[in-house]
Amino acid sequence: MNRSPGTPSACDHCGLPVPQPLFSSISDAATDDGPQYCCLGCRIAAAVQAERNETGAPRTVPRRLAVGVFFSMSVMVFTFALWSYDVYGVDADHPAAETFVSLLRYVILLFAAPVLLLLGGPIADTALQNLRRGAPTADLLLLLGVAAAFGFSLTSVIRGTGAVYFETACMILVFVTLGRWLEASGRHRASATLDGLARLIPETVHLVRAGTVVDAPIADLRPGNVLEVRPGERFPTDGVVESGLTTADEQLFTGESWPSVKGIGDAVLAGSLNIDGCPRIRATAAAHAGTLQRMLDALRDARRQKGAYQRLADRMSQWFLPVIAVIAFGPFAARAYAGDLGGGLLSALAVVLIACPCALGIATPLAVWIALGRAAEHNVLLRSGAALEKLAGVRAVCFDKTGTLTRGAVAVRRIITHSPALRSEVLARAALLAGRTNHPLGQAIAGLSESTAARPPTVDRIENVAGRGISGRWSGETGPTRLGSERYLIGDAGWSVPTAVRSAIDDAQAGGDPIAVIGWDNQVQGVFVFREELRPEAPDAIAALRKAGVDIRVLTGDHAGRGRAIAGVLNVPVQAELLPDAKVAAVEQIGRDIGSVAMVGDGVNDAAAMTAADVGVAMGCGADLTRDNAEVCLLSDDLARLPWTLSLARDTVRTVRANIWWAFGYNSFGVVLAATGWLHPSVAALLMVVSSLAVTANSLRLGRKYENPKSEIRNPNDAALSDLEFRHSDFPAETVP
Repeated sequence: MNRSPGTPSACDHCGLPVPQPLFSSISDAATDDGPQYCCLGCRIAAAVQAERNETGAPRTVPRRLAVGVFFSMSVMVFTFALWSYDVYGVDADHPAAETFVSLLRYVILLFAAPVLLLLGGPIADTALQNLRRGAPTADLLLLLGVAAAFGFSLTSVIRGTGAVYFETACMILVFVTLGRWLEASGRHRASATLDGLARLIPETVHLVRAGTVVDAPIADLRPGNVLEVRPGERFPTDGVVESGLTTADEQLFTGESWPSVKGIGDAVLAGSLNIDGCPRIRATAAAHAGTLQRMLDALRDARRQKGAYQRLADRMSQWFLPVIAVIAFGPFAARAYAGDLGGGLLSALAVVLIACPCALGIATPLAVWIALGRAAEHNVLLRSGAALEKLAGVRAVCFDKTGTLTRGAVAVRRIITHSPALRSEVLARAALLAGRTNHPLGQAIAGLSESTAARPPTVDRIENVAGRGISGRWSGETGPTRLGSERYLIGDAGWSVPTAVRSAIDDAQAGGDPIAVIGWDNQVQGVFVFREELRPEAPDAIAALRKAGVDIRVLTGDHAGRGRAIAGVLNVPVQAELLPDAKVAAVEQIGRDIGSVAMVGDGVNDAAAMTAADVGVAMGCGADLTRDNAEVCLLSDDLARLPWTLSLARDTVRTVRANIWWAFGYNSFGVVLAATGWLHPSVAALLMVVSSLAVTANSLRLGRKYENPKSEIRNPNDAALSDLEFRHSDFPAETVP
């Protein structure tokens, strides 16, 4: 694994940090001459994975384990035979019995030696590699304990007197090896999301060179290259469609299950699925530099950043090792002084085993990694484990209005004309002019189904006036038709306004509704009153947040009338007509009054307020993963993901706390038992495995709970009725016939 200077070394199998040097003067570069692993289990699991990749099935490592278990069981059988002398009171001083006992000892030694080499060798490699890096670990204490037990037993066999502890050493090696392997498998599962996402990028691309399509490795792809993407394949990089038409599944980034039509000039995202066409696209990013890769990089960066709980666990682990070494030496010295060297050795070994900080080391990162992966699967990008922890502590959520609680687009609410007979002509003229502008209000008019009827034949002299509107001259008419703001037609041009239209304009302005007016023959003929569309899931999302005990506020720079309308629909306090500085002040005041606050906005005009908040949440950044002011990015525009993510964050923090207290409490209690001689080393080894597996299982349970984004939030796609319901509850649908 390549590591940049200053980046903490990570395990080449599971990605967890490898033990760090006690002294910063010891450089990774001096020892980084091959793969690095955080523990013995990852070393074994990586070897198994390498064999699978090369041969299709693992061979060597499972054979080593199987042989080690076989010899360990044989050692136990012969040890039971040796113990039978004490159980049945056989006279061991009889020449025949003495010879048989000596033979059993040598047989046990013969069967124990392969276990030490096969299973002890990897432990020695891991411990010594970390020691060379200046990072002594529990594996070193474990290695010393097993070596001492084996050496003591070997001396007893050669001398022909004294106890032997081969069975203890063998069972410890078996339990430790199997336990660490299971831990490594659990940690690797936490990385499965990243592995699955990374595999979405194809390894080969179809490059178009001199009009011919040739297959090439993705590493050959450069910005500006033209490539062909066939049906069923994923786009290998970001690009723009050069030719052809297709539909693309971009659910990974947008959360939308409905595919998007892509034509010439449309952008496509790396990792999205090409469904039915065979377009040619021009790459706008290099290989492994597209949107999907940026998301993967953001997730990897998030995993490397440690939150408060992980830093606490790291500090506890650093102190654990020297403290346990001192505690283990106590009973060993006491018993050795009393003449029971073997008993002292067993007590010290039991202390080392039960106190192994493996569970403490995985208590935080495993749960956090699983949460980050689950969030990414459901279109939520969390910048770091620290962001997850801060989100869990949020007590207030502030929403921007436009583009957050509302869709950002507008729809025509009412059409008022000077005379009912003019309705068709107003719609026709307005649609033709609106089709020549990109203004959001113009697009809303152009999208009206009624606007296709009775269009005048020709129009020329089209003129766009920035900030005012658009005008055009119809054939056979001497004056222009204008569509735009009240100022454009009434203030600038001085056109007359019929009473019915004037009343509608005044009512709309009182309510803060945006309007567009249209007129010709020096008179305003009609007015379009617009409204924003509330996101269908917004009421249920806010209800779910309230149920979670979160205070809800809306901060908007929009008109006070529109703020009152949103407040009435959602039943939330709204502060309107806020400039960016005022939003920042409001967020800070809410933080002082209530506690930790999250600001939810579009990530652009709300950047200052999001920075002032404890947690910034950006909406709809699936195609833009570089919003530095947002610690949480909702890749889709689905507000239902916010309460789901808050629940995930809180459950993750609860899991981390439970893991830390379990690992620390369980190990501390076991140390007391081991130091007082109440715990045999073999039992301690088994209990150490149980502790680590309990922490792993608790973290994996979190992943299973959030495998599917089930919540009380109603999915707006489930019922078209919900959209209509919210639209009508937002503003009464009044249209003058």
